[in-house]
Amino acid sequence: MFVVDHGTYNFDILVCIEQEIQTIYDYIEKKAKYTLNDEEKEKLTMRGKGRTVMLEGGQTILQLNLKKSDCFQAYLAHEVFHAVEFLFERIGLKHDPEISSEAFAYQIAYITGSIYEKLK
Repeated sequence: MFVVDHGTYNFDILVCIEQEIQTIYDYIEKKAKYTLNDEEKEKLTMRGKGRTVMLEGGQTILQLNLKKSDCFQAYLAHEVFHAVEFLFERIGLKHDPEISSEAFAYQIAYITGSIYEKLK
């Protein structure tokens, strides 16, 4: 479990790979000093191989419930897209192929690169 930032945007992403939900709750509440409400706890409940949510405070939690394998990169790409989608929605930038595609692409590249740096 580790934190990466959104670059120029003042929001963090908690990246959780193969973490028990209680460990994630404890990290958020003790280390990040953020009290999760029941709705946020429900959103963090894994229902598949990956899940990304943005908490009311703007913190993004990216969860992957698989070990690094052949499909790890595909699921990571999927979840990073959601992290960027939530960030841009929060700051008012809607996905529009004619206006914001490059912003999305650069932000996805930045976050993906940051995650891989931490995984080394």
